[in-house]
Amino acid sequence: MQTINIMTSCDGNLMRLIPVQLESIAANLSDKKINFYLFHDGKNNAQVKRLNKLNYDNINIKDIVVKNIHVYDEIAKYGGGWCSAAYYSLCAHEYLPTDMDRIWYIDAGDLLVVGNVDEYYFADFENKSIIATSILFKVENDKFSLFERKDMFNPNYLKGIARGLFNSGSYIMNLEKMRKSHYSLKDYANLAKLIYESRGKLPQTFFGDQGFLSLVFVGDIKIFSYPQISDPWYMPYNFCMWYFDKMTHKVDYDVKVVHYAGCKFKPWYGRYSTFLKHFQNKKDLRDLNELKSGQAEYYQLWYEYAIKAELKMQN
Repeated sequence: MQTINIMTSCDGNLMRLIPVQLESIAANLSDKKINFYLFHDGKNNAQVKRLNKLNYDNINIKDIVVKNIHVYDEIAKYGGGWCSAAYYSLCAHEYLPTDMDRIWYIDAGDLLVVGNVDEYYFADFENKSIIATSILFKVENDKFSLFERKDMFNPNYLKGIARGLFNSGSYIMNLEKMRKSHYSLKDYANLAKLIYESRGKLPQTFFGDQGFLSLVFVGDIKIFSYPQISDPWYMPYNFCMWYFDKMTHKVDYDVKVVHYAGCKFKPWYGRYSTFLKHFQNKKDLRDLNELKSGQAEYYQLWYEYAIKAELKMQN
């Protein structure tokens, strides 16, 4: 049986939603052994204990308490509002087993696994640090190309890089290469401050973790499917709900990972036929008819996994 390593990081606000994600993982990666690593700051032990009590045939849940939270806070203050937990992946290799070569980072709470992910998770890194889904290509001679390290020093490109070259909800990390790089948390904090100063001390120097990760790894990112497919709308392993901001038709590929990103209406806000006390607050509920065309089926999918998770939480 093959093994897939998955990690997420969060504070107490999103931790309560992780059981829904675990249900989707258990259902769609049932032929795999899953090591699921939860990175957290150690302040929500009651929630962590509840997660560890959940039983899955193929998922082994492991929690990791991250140190030096104040340094992550320093990085996060330049990112425009994302909590420091969003940046825990930067030094994940320091906490994970030394013989682990890769791990899949997923956003906590608002991402579901809905299909087989082998071609994504087991893809060749081609000596890159990250495999990810592109949201921004460089346009040269009317063709899409990838950003290079030198583009960080081009003011025409820096703003786009700081906004994010890939969506950080789902990416594969090359742990072997990250260990060899020897970058420390202090190095990352110094880089964040340097970028802040070089960009004129903008209140939001970069767009959360995806902006900072793009600045750190520009030129060292393998864009999944490129160059065979160079389409920013091609995102089978990180299908974001902002697709429906401009599109109404279904995609012509199989969606394997659904990410409820780019919208304030998160799936746990939906008013479904059953209220889910473990995952919902009645004061937050909204009618599903507020959703954009095409989104509803993905929200119903979240609800189906949430029902299963709700029953498991009650046992």
